[in-house]
Amino acid sequence: MNIALILAGGVDPNFRMDIPKQFVIVENRPVIVYTLQAFQNHPEIDMILVSCLSGWQEMVKAYGKQFNITKLTEIVEGGPDGQESIRRGVVWLTKNCKPDDVVVIHDAIRPLVTADLISDSIHTCRKKGMGVAAVRSMDTVMLTVDGESGKESISRYHIRRIQTPQSYRLDYLDRVHQEAVEKKVLYCVDNNSMLARLGETIYFSKGSDFNIKLNSVEDVEMFKALYHMP
Repeated sequence: MNIALILAGGVDPNFRMDIPKQFVIVENRPVIVYTLQAFQNHPEIDMILVSCLSGWQEMVKAYGKQFNITKLTEIVEGGPDGQESIRRGVVWLTKNCKPDDVVVIHDAIRPLVTADLISDSIHTCRKKGMGVAAVRSMDTVMLTVDGESGKESISRYHIRRIQTPQSYRLDYLDRVHQEAVEKKVLYCVDNNSMLARLGETIYFSKGSDFNIKLNSVEDVEMFKALYHMP
């Protein structure tokens, strides 16, 4: 079975709107609904679990009914960071699913994810043990300490920008999250960062420059433009 774990637990204090960005309404639909529909419509996804911002669980449940997200099975309360939000989802899944099920982790605020990216993430996971969406950097990257100057550049050919979806076997996810707690590898913004700190090798699947993450009001406007592209 392939299970989508949608991360909708964050609040960004820099996002200049009155509600969390995953619940912003864009053309009569909340951002999270676009994301849920992408996984609802994917033939290889069997179940959807949402790790949700506290106080918004009933809203997600209502959206599921309103927009006919029939694969939405459970909503758990998210944590203070990406790592903890994923861990809480994994705890529920280990009690209700099989060890060899594939968990497809995805940000609620990446509403333009395509069926091709989801499929490639799952298939790469089946082959290599994980499938983490990544894209090449087209820009020069420099290291900086103060944010205002830098002396060392990194070849763009050695850089990958990490996105979601990110697929892993459930038993693997359970193991590495337990290991992270034991080794006090905590407060990571995402699963990929946690794995890197644990010394795990990351295997990439397809990403896309169109698979944008809505981090600002300007990103919301970009989403609207890209959504209406022919």
